[in-house]
Amino acid sequence: MFGKKFTFTRSASPALSFIAEGTKLTGNIEFAGDVLIGGDVQGQILSQANVIVERTGNLHCEVKCRELIIDGYFKGRLICERLVIQAHGIVDGDVACTSMQISEGGQFIGLRIKEDHQTIHAHSLPSAASSSTLITPVPTLSPEQE
Repeated sequence: MFGKKFTFTRSASPALSFIAEGTKLTGNIEFAGDVLIGGDVQGQILSQANVIVERTGNLHCEVKCRELIIDGYFKGRLICERLVIQAHGIVDGDVACTSMQISEGGQFIGLRIKEDHQTIHAHSLPSAASSSTLITPVPTLSPEQE
C-alpha cells in the first residue's frame, strides 16, 4: 500500500476556454474544447465542441460547432448539430442545424435549414484568406447607370 506509486493522467477532453465580459476579440478563433463567451467576438469561431454564450455575450460572426447554447446575442451564420436559444437569447441570421430548441422569451430571426448529421459535418466556413469580412458591400449605381 505505501510502496505503490500513483500516477494521475489528464482527462482526454480539452479544458474549457472563457472569454470574459468586457473582452473584445476580432479574427478567426479555433477551440478544441468547450468555450464560454461573456464578451464580444467578431470573425469566425470553429469549435470541435460546444459554444455557450452568456447573457452579456455578443457574437457578430460565423460559427461552426457541435452545439450553440445562447443566452446573449448572435448575428451571422451558424453551422451546428444543435442550437439552444435560452430565455434572453437572440439569434439573427442563417442557421444550418439538425435540431433547434427555443425557450420562452428566446428569439430567432432568420432562416433555418434542417440538415442531417453527416451534412452538418461536411459544411465548412469560408477560409480566412477568401473572406476578410462577413459583410459583402452592395454596389451602388451612379445616376448614369440607373
